[in-house]
Amino acid sequence: MRRKNCNRSQRVAEEVRRVLSEYLLSDPFMRSSVDPALLSITAVTISPCLQHAKVYVAPLSPDIGGEDCLIFLRSHSSQLRYHIGSSLRLKFVPDLSFFLDDSFDCALRINSLLKARDNVSGSL
Repeated sequence: MRRKNCNRSQRVAEEVRRVLSEYLLSDPFMRSSVDPALLSITAVTISPCLQHAKVYVAPLSPDIGGEDCLIFLRSHSSQLRYHIGSSLRLKFVPDLSFFLDDSFDCALRINSLLKARDNVSGSL
């Protein structure tokens, strides 16, 4: 029974990610407030009860501040929840919590460390 619930959480999380991404791209108000091409919803995790969702967001441009994106999304979370509720058939629309996804920054840091290590070992 636990496994079935986990699969459902994953499926709902993926659908929520898809709906949010499409809404940010298609809604004229959202497009006028933030450029959707410079914002990526990288992942969504949902609690087993499907009432709480963590949305991980990564700005794709260094010009955009991550905190500005979070403030914008948090201030429009009720509008985003309404759209999720109208797009998906769920008993409860999950509460949305937004977080910065720093995995891209970590990957760049690891890559630069590996290159530095290769440069040092290559010069020996």
